[in-house]
Amino acid sequence: MTQTRSSAAGEALPEIPLVLRWSQTREDRDAHYSAWVRTLDRPVGSIYRDEAGAWLWSMTADDDEISRNCGPAHGVEASPRQAAKRVEDAWHTATRGTRHESPAPRINAYAAARYRYENAA
Repeated sequence: MTQTRSSAAGEALPEIPLVLRWSQTREDRDAHYSAWVRTLDRPVGSIYRDEAGAWLWSMTADDDEISRNCGPAHGVEASPRQAAKRVEDAWHTATRGTRHESPAPRINAYAAARYRYENAA
């Protein structure tokens, strides 16, 4: 099911879909997560919250097939979900056409229709 979040204006926004497998990096660090894929035995990216509350992200994957010409491979976002999405976008771009390519996220059609119905004027 697609979850929702609130925007600054208070309206409900659909949750950002993610497709990589995300896990907490270390139990003693609750604001640090790594992304994993089935084709590699090491993380392909990570996100963590800095002292100021911003979320830093980095796509760290390395393999002969993974392009490093995929645009930004690191940056800063306001939320963990946005940071994770940036890692995933970089991963999808870097692995297009390789054995590592994973399917793009698909929105749940029922959830999308329900969101439109519930938020109709």
